[in-house]
Amino acid sequence: MSSQVIVAGAGLVFLVGLLDAAVSDLRAFRIANRSPLILLAAFVPAAMAAGFGWQDWLLHFGAGLALLVVGVVLFARGVWGGGDAKLLPAAVVWTGFAGLPRFLVVMALVGGALAVVALLARRIPLGRSGAVRAWGERLAESGHVPYGVAIAAAGIDWWFLALLPDVIG
Repeated sequence: MSSQVIVAGAGLVFLVGLLDAAVSDLRAFRIANRSPLILLAAFVPAAMAAGFGWQDWLLHFGAGLALLVVGVVLFARGVWGGGDAKLLPAAVVWTGFAGLPRFLVVMALVGGALAVVALLARRIPLGRSGAVRAWGERLAESGHVPYGVAIAAAGIDWWFLALLPDVIG
């Protein structure tokens, strides 16, 4: 099996892990532990197939460790949930420091849009009953923003730029 096929397959697993996290965070305001574990597990064969040297491993896991510290601080202050604090470093291990600036910008923009939606859900009457109203009420009552969606969006953006060529190539 060629290294390009391994990287592409692992990249698809990365994408599925991000989508799993986003959907579960939207539905239940929780991110299952399996999501960051899937991202990390898929990274190893991708990095091996890509021919990572020890410096590459250190840089990618160093980026993940740096964002784990940020996530733990945000969790300790009650700003983020534990799932967000675990998902972020697992996704950033893939991007490394090189992909981090764009990742963080996309995450911040999507996170800001989610915060606006959450604020609107708390202020605007939601109308008739139904699934959307029930979700909006849970969003308003919980005081949470499903930030796993922003993390997943940033990871998906990175996937399109960095890994999609391997998938379609």
